[in-house]
Amino acid sequence: MFASARHRIPLCFVLAAVLLPIVVTGRVRATDPAPAPALNKVPATAETYHSVLRLGETIELIGRSRAWQRLWNDPVVKELRKKAMEKFSEPGNDGAAALRAFLTEPANAELLGLLLDAASHEVFVSTGTGTGDLLSLGQELLGGAKYGPAFLKLAGRDGGDANAARARIVVRSLAERPERLRVPELLIGFKVSDAAKVKAQLKRLDPLVAGALADTPLKGRSKRATVDGDEFLVLELDGSLIPWDQLPIAMLEEKEGEFAPLIKHLKALKLTVSIGVRQGYLLVAVGPSTDQLAKFGGPGPKLAGLPEFKPLAELAGKPLTAVGYTSAAVRRATGTTAEDVTAYGDVLKAGLEHADLPDDLRKAIEKDGEALLKSIAKDITKPGAATSFSFRTARGWETYAHDYSPAAAGESRPLTLLNHLGGDPLMAAVWRSGTTVDDYRAAVKWAKIIAGHVEKVAIAKAPDAEPIIKSVRQEIYPVLQELSDVTERLWLPALADGQEAVVLDAKWSSKQWHAALPTDRPMPLPELGIVVGVSDREKLEKALEGYLAGANKLLGKARELAPPGSIPEFEIPRPKVETKGGRTFAHYPLPAGLGVDEQLQPTGGLSDKVAVLALSRGHADRLLSETPLAAGLAPFARKAADSAFYLNWAGMVDTAAPWVDFGLRTVAAGGDAKQNEEVARKVTGALKIFRKYGSVTYRQNGATVTHSEAIFQDVPAVEK
Repeated sequence: MFASARHRIPLCFVLAAVLLPIVVTGRVRATDPAPAPALNKVPATAETYHSVLRLGETIELIGRSRAWQRLWNDPVVKELRKKAMEKFSEPGNDGAAALRAFLTEPANAELLGLLLDAASHEVFVSTGTGTGDLLSLGQELLGGAKYGPAFLKLAGRDGGDANAARARIVVRSLAERPERLRVPELLIGFKVSDAAKVKAQLKRLDPLVAGALADTPLKGRSKRATVDGDEFLVLELDGSLIPWDQLPIAMLEEKEGEFAPLIKHLKALKLTVSIGVRQGYLLVAVGPSTDQLAKFGGPGPKLAGLPEFKPLAELAGKPLTAVGYTSAAVRRATGTTAEDVTAYGDVLKAGLEHADLPDDLRKAIEKDGEALLKSIAKDITKPGAATSFSFRTARGWETYAHDYSPAAAGESRPLTLLNHLGGDPLMAAVWRSGTTVDDYRAAVKWAKIIAGHVEKVAIAKAPDAEPIIKSVRQEIYPVLQELSDVTERLWLPALADGQEAVVLDAKWSSKQWHAALPTDRPMPLPELGIVVGVSDREKLEKALEGYLAGANKLLGKARELAPPGSIPEFEIPRPKVETKGGRTFAHYPLPAGLGVDEQLQPTGGLSDKVAVLALSRGHADRLLSETPLAAGLAPFARKAADSAFYLNWAGMVDTAAPWVDFGLRTVAAGGDAKQNEEVARKVTGALKIFRKYGSVTYRQNGATVTHSEAIFQDVPAVEK
């Protein structure tokens, strides 16, 4: 029973219920002194930067919310808290006794307060120069390990044991240019209110670290070091600590000493871990040295001065909660580049060399394959840097994300399909496609070239297949060409507007969606719809007629070529069509024997500006109607955009709730049913704290901007 499971709650929830009020009412009330101050200290050479701000304020706001108070005072939660405290206080609980002893020491009590303070104002993580290069190397090694053995076989060189082949590929890649392998720079920072107290607590680490390392090969590796006037506890390591001679690297060599330069480089690598306080931040640094610590707040350009951070000035005075930055180098290292695509030409060439094909055919395929890859590669743009800025509002959070990759030409235009989503759907995505007739022609050209090569390969491998291929070319290809002409001349021009949308709603209901599933009240169901913008209604209607005729013609030709009786006599019938008020509706009646509600009737709808496909006539009618989107979200105030997304989470919960209640009433009886329904009601109410989310993407000042907002039901207004 659902009710009987109410005490089997994961430990993490118990800990949250016990500890979060401590956080809310503890030493987290200090205000954030300035928005994202670390941006003014981190060097401009940083390749990634992500920070969380005002976490203490946010937790405090949640703690004061009505939703949290209801959860905290819920009888079940109270009982869990009571049992947790009883368990913590048990005399025989050695782990709890050690923790109690730890907490009773005044210095440790202060430590907990300082840790909470450090997480309350600003926490950031940044990586330094070379991060993109290391990620690129990692991608290369992963790709080689994953596809290398198969590539060797494709090239006619059996790599033997696949695992050994993978290991050798990885080590050999590193040995080609050992200098690419280096220790990355990682910096983690916490804004603190009382630097002197934090420094005093860090002093307590010295004997603990020294004692922990005393009986290990790392003895004496920790020390105190001064960096630009600030003191840090430093642990220095190097590659010589690793017993390289005991590793089976020599087994992977094809000639003795092949990987000796790589081993020498690895032994010389240095890793430094540092912790200390500098310029009001508790810093934890990992890198080849302590140099990055001196750069934090030192001389030289800072991250905040990069052009990508100019939009941050427009948010002055907003209570920032998060800042993110990813350099172009990192994004290029983790994304697909033009070079990645053209490199597949080597794979194609290697495969063709062992495909046992006539030389002229092999060369022709190789030439066309390289040309196709180049045509794909030329459309791949190099990613630029990306930033994101989030801030708290009176009703939730907003975010502006900027992508500085080269944007599409032209200006953003209004997304009129936002007015054809049914008013307030559960979820919707709207975008404008950039596909043109020229794009389609290029795709058809390459499809014909590939089909021609497939025919020639088939004939070369199985000469007896030539008559069948000839028949297909003579009978089927002309029909496919007719369908292609319909697409090029009618379909694409009719949909030149380029707008497309997918909509999920749930405004219909029934007491019996299926004969085998009667219910005691009307129950909602999700209803899916597809919407496209129409530029030429007449051409679209002709295109649909052309597709129907072409599909039936294709069936007939296939029936003639197939063995007798293998394809039954069948033609796709014309749908039932109705025109009303300037709108055309078409559908195929569902068989009565399915036992489904008659509302379920997949329907296509068409007006002068919009075409839709929905699961019911009612939904199709609503989507054709022009009804402004009732999102109530800030991003949708923008008129011109390239895409938009909307999620009505509270509506989704409301749609699911009757089915949850129905399930509980079905499986439970008597008192359990009432208790289960009460638990379900509380869970539903908690889920609906998150109300809505929406985002709009547009182009501005050379960047692609995504403005999003999330609304929560019970978050207080921003404190002045």
